[in-house]
Order: sequence, then C-alpha cells, then structure tokens
Amino acid sequence: MTSHFRKAALVALPLLAISAGAQALNTQAPPTYDTIYLNTDFRPDPFTRTLSAGGTRSASEAGANCSGYVAGAPDFNLQYQAGQFPLSIYVQSQADTTLVINDASGNWRCNDDYSGTNPAITWNNPPSGRYNIWVGTYDTAGNYPDASLHISEIGPFQQTSGGGNAAGNNSSGIEWGDNTSQWANDNECDDPRFAGPGMHSILLDEDRYHDANDCRRLYEQGQIYLR
Repeated sequence: MTSHFRKAALVALPLLAISAGAQALNTQAPPTYDTIYLNTDFRPDPFTRTLSAGGTRSASEAGANCSGYVAGAPDFNLQYQAGQFPLSIYVQSQADTTLVINDASGNWRCNDDYSGTNPAITWNNPPSGRYNIWVGTYDTAGNYPDASLHISEIGPFQQTSGGGNAAGNNSSGIEWGDNTSQWANDNECDDPRFAGPGMHSILLDEDRYHDANDCRRLYEQGQIYLR
C-alpha cells in the first residue's frame, strides 16, 4: 500500500528539463523504488526486484508504440556497466503488464506481451550508463498489481543460476535442514536464508532450515540463491 502512495506522490512532481514537444515522462525524477548498480557478469542472474506496477500516466507519452499506464517517475533506475553479454530487462506478473525504458543512449524502448502478458526488452550490444525503467499495467490507470522486475545477461524468461551465467546450481555443501515448517512442500521456499523469484513473499525466521525439499529443488533450478 505504501508504494501506491509513493507512486501517486511522484506522479504529482513537476516535470524537469522537458521542452515543448518533448517526452512527458520524467527521466530526471528520483525513482519510486531504488537505483540498481550492476556490472557485467553480475550475480545472481537474473537480478530481481519486486514492485507494484502501473500508474495514472499514459505510457504513450514516451512514444506512440508504448502501451499501458505508468507513473510519472521511473520505478527503478539501473546504472549498468556493460561487457560482452546482451542485456535483458523483463517483468513477470499475474496481471497484464507493460515495460517502458529510456536507455543509456537516451532511446525510448517499449514492450507488451513478449511472453504471454509479460513484457521484455533486450539489447544485443547494451550501452553502459543509466536506464530509467517503468513497469506499467495495460488495462486500467490507477491499478497497482504485484510484479517482479528481472535483469539478466542470459535472456528473458530463462531458468538461470543464482551463481552466474550458467543454468543450474550445485546444492552440495549447503545445510538444508528438514521439512518441519508448516509451509514445507508447497513449491515455494520459505527459508529466509534465501532470496529470488522462487521465494514466498512472507518469510519467518522460524522457518530457517525447515523447508529443505522446496528450497533445495528451487536452488538447483536457479530460482533462488543464498543471501
């Protein structure tokens, strides 16, 4: 709920350094959530953040091919040092989401429905610098569904490793514990030692070392990683 109010407040900020006829989305406003700093070959890959998608501004303010509704300020800024890998930014949500990005070269890139109703954008030769990222909703202005933003050098919607650019993790050497958590065997990891898209949204310290089967399987699939 707090993030919704933050979005609404940022939408009301005055536009900075925008001349007549220029794009109205504010690339200079502080991001609603965070600035992410990543260098090439970052780990874990994908790098994931959760957010509430959407806003009250039309994404078409960034270009005629941009769909949906976004906030006036970016949800995230990515400060990225490129290397030899492509760069993909994508979104996963149960809602129909869209993606609007002003990249490090100052180009506006948008996508809707890359995979089902989830958007993705890839740069084969990504520039280094700042990427302003908006995650929108396709249908309704002012609707704020849960979503996860993923940044990857492997590609969008790939099953990737928490330890770099290779699929699958070796689970040996990790103490997994037992399955005595009341949430064990529910296909989500509830052990707060881990993070990633395979985690449950609510984590309790009492579940530490007590969801072994779920966490081990998701770790080996590259869906979670040790903090």
